[in-house]
Order: sequence, then C-alpha cells, then structure tokens
Amino acid sequence: MSFDLEMEEIHKIFFEESFEGLDAMESSLLNLDVNADRETINTIFRAAHSIKGGAATFGFMEVSNFTHGVETLLDEMRNAVRPVTPDAVQLLLQSVDCLREMVKAVQDKQPVDAGRVAALA
Repeated sequence: MSFDLEMEEIHKIFFEESFEGLDAMESSLLNLDVNADRETINTIFRAAHSIKGGAATFGFMEVSNFTHGVETLLDEMRNAVRPVTPDAVQLLLQSVDCLREMVKAVQDKQPVDAGRVAALA
C-alpha cells in the first residue's frame, strides 16, 4: 500500500471520528442546562479536544484553531468561570454546526466558509 493510500485511510478515520464526536457534542449540548454537571461538560470538551488535536495533526489548522475557541468556552464553563446559560449553549450548538461544515469542507477538499467562521469566533 502506498503512503498516499495509507494517509487517505487515516484521514477517513479522522473524518469519521470527527463526525461522531460532533454528534456526541450536539447530543450532550441539547441536554445541557443551567444545572449542568461537570462531567457532561467534560464529555463535550473531550470531543472538541480530540477534533482539535486530530485536525492539527493533519494540518487542518482552520478546524483546529476554531475548535480551540470552542474548547476555551467549554473550559471556562467547566471551571465555573463562565456560567452555563441558554445563550452559551446556543453559541456552542452553532459552533458544532459550523465545525461540521468545516470538517465536511476539508473532507471534500473545498474551502472553509471563512465568513461563517469569523462570525462565530
């Protein structure tokens, strides 16, 4: 198997795991409320962290950088620096949608919607 085919397979796994992580983030966020427990927020954070790390590993820096911002917000929430509010949850849900679009664009070798990313960042 050539190096290119191996990398294609590894990328395929990254994309599959990223979409699974985004689905898990979305599901957990939909159940998040002002009485959120730290473990739920940690679960969401870990999914974002995995996506960020994988994206950085493969050089998908737009995805990695945006996800870093999502991680920062989640970290503030889990450390009680920022409260869990409906507005914060809504922003995170919009960020998950944006990340899903970004990962899909990278997967399809298309440009990322920089305007959408900037609006949410």
